[in-house]
Amino acid sequence: MAGGLALLALAAHLATNHRFGFHHDELYFLACGQHFDLGYVDHPPLVPWLARLSYELFGDSLRGLRLWSALAHAATILLVARIARELGGRAFAQGIAALAVFMAPVFMRTGNILAIPSFEALYWAVATLLVIRILKGGGPKWWLAVGLVAGIGLLNKHTMLFWGAGLTAGLILTPHRQMLKSPWIYAGGAVAGLVFLPNVVWQMQHGWDTVQFIRQLNAETMSEISRVEFAAGQLLYQNPFAAPLWLAGLIFAFTPAGKPWRLFGWMYLTLFVFLLVVKSKIYYLSPVYPMLFALGGVAWEHWFAEGRKRAAQPLLAAAVAAGGLALAPVSLPLLSIDATDRYVKAATMGIIESPYELTGDLHGEFGWQEIAAGVGEAYQALPEEDKNQLILFGSNYGIAGALDLWGSNYGLPPAHSNVLSYHRWGLSEPCCGVVLAVTTNPKGFSSLFNDITEIASIHIPEQNPWARTVHVLLCKSPAKDLRQLWPEIFEF
Repeated sequence: MAGGLALLALAAHLATNHRFGFHHDELYFLACGQHFDLGYVDHPPLVPWLARLSYELFGDSLRGLRLWSALAHAATILLVARIARELGGRAFAQGIAALAVFMAPVFMRTGNILAIPSFEALYWAVATLLVIRILKGGGPKWWLAVGLVAGIGLLNKHTMLFWGAGLTAGLILTPHRQMLKSPWIYAGGAVAGLVFLPNVVWQMQHGWDTVQFIRQLNAETMSEISRVEFAAGQLLYQNPFAAPLWLAGLIFAFTPAGKPWRLFGWMYLTLFVFLLVVKSKIYYLSPVYPMLFALGGVAWEHWFAEGRKRAAQPLLAAAVAAGGLALAPVSLPLLSIDATDRYVKAATMGIIESPYELTGDLHGEFGWQEIAAGVGEAYQALPEEDKNQLILFGSNYGIAGALDLWGSNYGLPPAHSNVLSYHRWGLSEPCCGVVLAVTTNPKGFSSLFNDITEIASIHIPEQNPWARTVHVLLCKSPAKDLRQLWPEIFEF
């Protein structure tokens, strides 16, 4: 069953992931990939490397770029079934765990775009499977493999540290703490550190940029997420109808029958409490759920195995499938964007005032090629004198990434931005008497230039309301030398 669900997930992604367009984060990853490095301001290097590989293999194919995420979702489905099997689960446990990963809105969404979270659950699942093998007597040398996977996971996202911290807490709080006496577990940690070392060196060389980024993120974005939203979001992101499954897995870990796997229960509770206290983004806890889905499948087999109780198993499977299908239009581009907004309004019965709270990510996949074309047309109409001393500036990394990806089709020069890694890449020469600024906030340039003329505007009706109109400004007579000002206008 798991194999069939994995193939179905892959087919669903390949059939839908090209319906809209590039997401602004994907344009940024492509730009980062063209500036090949061992680290970037806001993330490790693995996803930009994948973006670069996709571009070399498939050009600007959306399906090609998103193939890796679709494969990661399919692989996670297979892995969670294998985890359930290693935990002692039979056909139902394996099947329901695989179905839950398939139908979880968060995994549907991350499997449909190239994003750093697209691969988190995969690395967590592989590492968890290896730990289970060790717990079942596979030998302490397997910690080296755990370290290798953890190190690769850290090159994908630094939150792989959460998995390691949760595992450590689980070991300490259970009789498995004796494993902490083995030198192999520390050798595994050394392997993880060695794999991750290039990114650490990059951080040291660049003033620990990512640490500064995380601090800024915590101060601005995380502070707006209430703890109630974080807790309620766990139900929504994992499919509300799958809650009886993963809650059963959590409870099962603390029963006598689940004692061998109790460390995974402590792992979840430790991470949940920690992320709740620090007011993390809702999806940061998502990669731990496949483990609970597998435990939950074993629990339901254990508790509802005989007589009439067994009827609960197909009912749970039907509920998980129904919940996933009901939320699929918010996770995948199955409908037009307008129909998706209407669907959200109808499905939530007015509880959510603005559909953009759920569909904003999908709206963000529109208009980027139109922006590049519009800017290209405006640029070609400029006098040669302006073109020869002009730098192209995008006010966010989505705009800058779009101009870099398609700008050469319209004769545009390389794009610049003062945001994240774009700022690190600096300014090109000649610079900077004339700036062609592409922005959704034209007022932001009034203090930087004495002569500003709007030469074009591009309207993208499908975009989020705050990003529907893009202004193309010809900025001359800078108030300050932009090269001297550049270090001061860095933005996260």
